[in-house]
Amino acid sequence: MNKSSRILIIPSWYPPDGGYFFKEHSESLYLKGWSVDVLVTRMVGIRKLLKAGLSALHRFRWQDENGLRVFRSVFLKIPGNQRINVRRRTAHIFRKFKIYEKTNGRPDLILAHSVTWAGYAASLIHEAYDIPYVIVEHRSFFVWKTENARKMVKPFYIPYFEKAYRHCERLILVSESLLNGLQVLFPWIKEKTEVIPNMIREDMFLLPASRPEPDPFVFFWAGRLEHVKGLDVLLESVLNLINRNINGFSVRLAGRGSLKRKLMNRIRDMNLNDRVHLLGRLSREEIQSEMAAAHCFVLPSRYEAFGIVLIEAMATGLPVIAARSGGPEHIITGECGLLVDAENPCQLADAMEQMMNRYSNYSREQIRSRTLERYGQTAIMNRYDELLHRLLRK
Repeated sequence: MNKSSRILIIPSWYPPDGGYFFKEHSESLYLKGWSVDVLVTRMVGIRKLLKAGLSALHRFRWQDENGLRVFRSVFLKIPGNQRINVRRRTAHIFRKFKIYEKTNGRPDLILAHSVTWAGYAASLIHEAYDIPYVIVEHRSFFVWKTENARKMVKPFYIPYFEKAYRHCERLILVSESLLNGLQVLFPWIKEKTEVIPNMIREDMFLLPASRPEPDPFVFFWAGRLEHVKGLDVLLESVLNLINRNINGFSVRLAGRGSLKRKLMNRIRDMNLNDRVHLLGRLSREEIQSEMAAAHCFVLPSRYEAFGIVLIEAMATGLPVIAARSGGPEHIITGECGLLVDAENPCQLADAMEQMMNRYSNYSREQIRSRTLERYGQTAIMNRYDELLHRLLRK
């Protein structure tokens, strides 16, 4: 076996709809010497479809994207019927694979990012073509930290998950925390798993040329504006600090999501407009600029499979504060930041105050160095390289 073997990546989501990690991960495999194709199904609503044109439903074409052959198609979701959408979407992926296979031949291995629903689609392809597949699991609801997380795993999902996991060659978990929920659902699954963390590109998130100005002390957050991310807890913590007469800090929030309007109203009602700033959706480059100008990254999630934004911040040299929500406990050590209990605004406020008082104790250079040792592209891709060689020797 050599690296002429072809890997087909099937991501559950992919740019421009998030999934930048899947893109960078695929590009890194290509740079490691593997032949890599990517089969992307973009799920859209009627508004996006009308903007793209109805003909988008019938397109299936590929283009070179940074060395990857990326095959793209569009799938129209039906509002309010997830059961039907799961079946239709995975059937769509299967049909597009048949077209891909006729033109390009069978890949040697499929790597599916997340069981929902690329992993399940890979199991259908395996059943029909006997192509081995690996699932890399990212879904934070498997952390099983809260009742809300458990409710996200709907009963009708279970047979799909069972089929996908039962027949995969390996199940790669991005954090040990994911094993908790998976073993509750499938007690046999541990023998299938190994943990390979998410990676950080060493050329993207860099140390800033100089330290940020000391005043104000800037806390930065980036992600989806959703309940799971604990932004309500962060706002309560900011109010707590103000009530302690602690000044000279600001909080900057980057992202979009369903809670945008609610957060804007809450910031106004709590009189935090001069302290908390909603920045909207930012590009990757803009996120890097914000991190370079901040003093600390804060992530108060209720549950988190890994927290890739943490290692992006740490690669920039930022100390971090995060809730014990699954993934962060395996990432944050005392030399790079602080952990607090989830949904505890008092503890979070304490940690933010401590960070402001002891910020000089943290070395941005050391934080970056340790982060790249554990999560750098080179280290993580070496592990994937070994995994692929091992599986393709079978």
